[in-house]
Amino acid sequence: MTADPIEDAVVSAACARGYTINSATMATVAIDLAGSKLDGDLITIPGKGSLSVTDYLRDLHDRAPSGFSRLQQPDKPDAERTITEMRRQRPLDAAWHARHAVATGITKTMMDEIARNRA
Repeated sequence: MTADPIEDAVVSAACARGYTINSATMATVAIDLAGSKLDGDLITIPGKGSLSVTDYLRDLHDRAPSGFSRLQQPDKPDAERTITEMRRQRPLDAAWHARHAVATGITKTMMDEIARNRA
């Protein structure tokens, strides 16, 4: 059995909890679970035993929280939006524009992108 059904089960479990997993974290899933078999909701890891997909997902989130992000839900009320979503809507202040005016290199490039995304 390939890791694809296991990876699909992990992605499905993450989506059911409102998360998406980035590609670097999915590479970790492939490495962690290489040679494993999926039996219903249990992952059998050679030489280590079995654990549920939800337990594995919880452990993965604990080890790599930056690999998870909330699924985009534009129809959510403001009270349920994340700080990042709210920040994108907030106008840039005068101090930001002052720093942008003197920025150079990669900082200037990134600040230009932020300004474009907020416009």
